[in-house]
Amino acid sequence: MIKATNLTKQYDNGFVAVDSLNLQVNKGDIYGFLGPNGAGKTTTIRMLNGLIEPSDGSVTIEGKEVKSENALVSKLIGVLPESHGYYNWMTGREYLKLFAELYGVDKKRIKSRVEEVLEWVGMAGKADILIGQYSRGMRQRIGIAKTIVHEPSIIFLDEPTLGLDPQGQKDIQSIITRLNQEQNVTVFITSHLLKEISEICNRVAIVKQGKLLEEGYLDELIKGYRLVLRNENPTLEDIFFSLTTDEVGGSI
Repeated sequence: MIKATNLTKQYDNGFVAVDSLNLQVNKGDIYGFLGPNGAGKTTTIRMLNGLIEPSDGSVTIEGKEVKSENALVSKLIGVLPESHGYYNWMTGREYLKLFAELYGVDKKRIKSRVEEVLEWVGMAGKADILIGQYSRGMRQRIGIAKTIVHEPSIIFLDEPTLGLDPQGQKDIQSIITRLNQEQNVTVFITSHLLKEISEICNRVAIVKQGKLLEEGYLDELIKGYRLVLRNENPTLEDIFFSLTTDEVGGSI
């Protein structure tokens, strides 16, 4: 579904943000991509969806090369960046209609599709309010609606619950899970909230300083780290910090 091979991003100043990354996301996964600040998560997402070119390596999505077949790939994916601009002078409905047109949704289908995604994200009753009056949680819902309006098979979500209160986080998690289970949408998600990832993801990858440290099915990782951590019930948080925390005064 998504395959990255030796994916590397080195900037002109010599800084290597992503270093020979190999990963595979299967159809139907909710794939959690984890790492400390500066680990290269956002850079990786941007390379996976073609927003920036890698210095080396390749990415394919559904067998299509992202670099050479970007126009085709763009129809297969939806992207919600961490820093996402909204048009505050538009209503939610107007905003979604605009992006449905930009994404090439059939003109005869736009009105009904906009209504569908508004229902999906729980914004049908607030669709005619200006986006400038939306709370952060409402903006994130409309952002997800924009991400799925053209019916992509894969969506990339970069910190979708950042800055939300616990109820807002729970609501977004529910939307993501339903999209995956009921619409068979594959989800690639980054988050600082390890508990959130452990609740909704079936597979995870952990990166640090641009390098892949671990990847696998979450339940298998937990089983595998029982001996490593000498803990019968390790959590994703335990595994994450055992891999990413620098040693200070001894082993972790």
